[in-house]
Amino acid sequence: MVQTPADPNALKWDAELKTHQAAAGEAMAQFTFWLTNVSSADILVNRVSTSCGCTVAQLPSQPWRIPPGGDGPIRVTMSLIGKSGLISKGVTVETSVGIKQLTVRTEIPPGSTPTSVGLPVVASGTMNDKERLQNMQMALADRQVLFKNQDCAKCHADPAHGKIDGREVYAAVCATCHNSHLRAAMVPDLRTLSHPTDADFWRNWITYGRAGSMMPAFAKSEGGPLDDLQVDALVGFMTRAFPSRMAAAQGSPATSASPVSSVSPAGLRPTAQVSSQAGPGVRTGPALHP
Repeated sequence: MVQTPADPNALKWDAELKTHQAAAGEAMAQFTFWLTNVSSADILVNRVSTSCGCTVAQLPSQPWRIPPGGDGPIRVTMSLIGKSGLISKGVTVETSVGIKQLTVRTEIPPGSTPTSVGLPVVASGTMNDKERLQNMQMALADRQVLFKNQDCAKCHADPAHGKIDGREVYAAVCATCHNSHLRAAMVPDLRTLSHPTDADFWRNWITYGRAGSMMPAFAKSEGGPLDDLQVDALVGFMTRAFPSRMAAAQGSPATSASPVSSVSPAGLRPTAQVSSQAGPGVRTGPALHP
């Protein structure tokens, strides 16, 4: 039987971050994350994905069933061709006990890796401070740039295609940013919000995002990648995975008292009075689970 209800502590990981110092002429970096089932029931590792096509992650089998006390590796390969500098990539692992975000990082001396005909030579496989600031400014000017720019859409929109399970939708287009070790400091932790949250709260943020911020609108009706069925599934997952902390402290269910549950008459968008601390965001830490 597969472990239920979800318990993020049922899997023990040898690390959440693996680093590698590239040697001159090295074209590939290899990483291995080791995980152990410390629970008394079987656990399924359903899927593993990466934040970029230059990095590939492999499971021993898919789905991978790990019995109590069982362990094994997730192997990750990063292409270094044409790259230099510090490269960080995210690895998202979807299991029956939650979603786990891992990171692989390689330091490459300038000009030390080979180039490949037909492949562009890039300065770095991840954003430097200047590039990050430029992208933040672009997103502030147009939140939907993540979906309009073809290169951005490969990571922030396309992975959701065909997915109708809320957990899978979250892993496909939310965890890429919100579970990343590199997430911006301005992004709050969903598990530490100090105000009530409920289904309306999550639906408003998912559907409309937040004007004046980098949070885009994910609903297709607003220019995003998610159809109504996917939005409904994601709302259900978020409601279970991030229960209202205030409601829990009061010993009562979440209500619509959340400040973002009151919406403007025009288009039902979140009001401008919402604190910046109300926006979605997840820090790297224990696996998310409903």
